[in-house]
Amino acid sequence: RVLVQVLYATANPGSRNRLGGGGASYARGMELGETMEGPAVGRVAESRNPAFKVGELLSGPFGWAEHVQISGRGMRRIPADTPSISAWAGILSIPGLTGYFGLRDVGLAKAGETVLVSSAAGPVGATAGQIARIMGCRAIGIASGADKLRWLREEAGFDAVIDRAGANTVDAMAERIGKVARDGVDVYFDNVGGVTLDAAIACMKPKGRIVVSGQIADYNAEPSGRYGTRRVYEFIGKRLRMEGLVVFDYAERYDEATDAMVGWIRDGRLKFREHIVEGLEALPALFCAQLRGEIFGRPLARLA
Repeated sequence: RVLVQVLYATANPGSRNRLGGGGASYARGMELGETMEGPAVGRVAESRNPAFKVGELLSGPFGWAEHVQISGRGMRRIPADTPSISAWAGILSIPGLTGYFGLRDVGLAKAGETVLVSSAAGPVGATAGQIARIMGCRAIGIASGADKLRWLREEAGFDAVIDRAGANTVDAMAERIGKVARDGVDVYFDNVGGVTLDAAIACMKPKGRIVVSGQIADYNAEPSGRYGTRRVYEFIGKRLRMEGLVVFDYAERYDEATDAMVGWIRDGRLKFREHIVEGLEALPALFCAQLRGEIFGRPLARLA
């Protein structure tokens, strides 16, 4: 048995699909009374497991709790020389790993290609877009709000940005994409679904790839009201491929990804933002705010 004191917990947007039964989620639905899930960072407070020493820092699915008892399975040790402890609940955890494997293994991005990312100022999208640049791709980010668009251009180094605000139809969004991706899009990294997905499909090049990472636009919708996609007919003529991503499929390669990302963070090529609140009681409001698009950066609560 290992007792872990949680230092940082996160309001994880992917948890939304598990509430109320889970629906078509890749994980089972959560029940009333269960501890809310989510990646977190903690410190070993007590240990009866010789593999873990008191004081060690761990990254794991501790969820919304101040202390948890664990067996040690599935934990990742945080190196003592890490550039940031909180990053292990964000860019060096599920969001960053999703961007890394989604772009490289699912999207099969190649140098010289154009990569379009929705929700580009979010932790997953920002990571994916910056890795695209590191790989020699042209990165275009979709976001809303002057601060987010400025950060993507000036800090994260995206080649172009698209303001999502007011583009509420497929044609309107496709027009904005077309203005900055005149030759089309090779890889679309989708975090939102909805009309943005259909607009991206309209702008894809032949043999384009779509990475389905998230569907924020449909998370709060009833099954009968989900938008989905209405442009499947274009997959035939353009020979498009669309594939869902579950980052846990790559668990055996997490160290590869984090080693690469830590290196990029150290040399300044990979930037990240965090939105940190204080205390466990702040997490419900933080969770709702990020689903409304009001949070800029990885939403975290500092618990100790």
